[in-house]
Amino acid sequence: CMDCREASALVKDRIWPDFTAHFKSETTAASYQADISEIMRYCEKDFLEIDKKDVSVYFEYLQKKVKERKLAPATMAKKLRELHSFADYICLNREAYQIPDSFQDEYECYLQYAAKQESYTHSIPAEHMDRLLEAAQEDLMAYTILSLLLRVGLSSTEIIRLKAEDFGVFDNGVFVKVEGRQESCFVPEDVYEILKMYLSKKEDSLYLFSNTRGNPLNLMYISRMMKKFTKAAGIPSYSAESIRNTCGVAMFAYGADSGQVARQLGVTQIQIHRYKNFSYKDDLLRKAGSLVKIKIEPPKL
Repeated sequence: CMDCREASALVKDRIWPDFTAHFKSETTAASYQADISEIMRYCEKDFLEIDKKDVSVYFEYLQKKVKERKLAPATMAKKLRELHSFADYICLNREAYQIPDSFQDEYECYLQYAAKQESYTHSIPAEHMDRLLEAAQEDLMAYTILSLLLRVGLSSTEIIRLKAEDFGVFDNGVFVKVEGRQESCFVPEDVYEILKMYLSKKEDSLYLFSNTRGNPLNLMYISRMMKKFTKAAGIPSYSAESIRNTCGVAMFAYGADSGQVARQLGVTQIQIHRYKNFSYKDDLLRKAGSLVKIKIEPPKL
């Protein structure tokens, strides 16, 4: 049952049980209940009394949390979809519950904006990436993997297939041939320095990154590595993919065009709009003075 002191008996005892009767998952019902209760507590009103102005103020509150990186855009979009769904159900059953015409679905108009917000990939704050690198600097293999994710934009799948022979030094820089891509990928000088340090200490094996038996790493290893070092750094549990996304965001922030980013990340032009998060440039410029690593320094072993 719904446990929220702001909720009226009509909402708690009749509308909510009817609305959730068709849900197949308790998790879904719990998610809806949490988000519907949240807006009632925020507005200090029963759901049926929340008006257009209240919803506008609540939406600004969610936007502020997203801007402060306390809430993911996808989470904001989910909240608004659920609130719309509940309000729409009430409107469709207005007569059965004797709901006055003054109650309207005030959430639908925000769905398009929320979907647009959700489409922008959430990048990792610069200071969090800095702390992650600090936490991993005693593990040279992990540090090198993080460098390839952040500065080269390789995916976990591409990284675990790499071999030392895939890297080449040319007059115009260092490039890596990545399985499945038509063009080689540029490797920045800072990453190349870290790679050389790693190779000088690495035992011989076919693959660039391997386990103690000499076999290539699997995706689960990368996932566990991320959990280990994000926890050690005291930051949210970011995925390897979110670090790669940050590479694309940073390239846009410093003036690369869609074609350049697409070639570096190995994605299509249609996909590339996800990385145009212009807030990241301001974030980097603001934090640049205090950051240890804008370019990635070799670890202090």
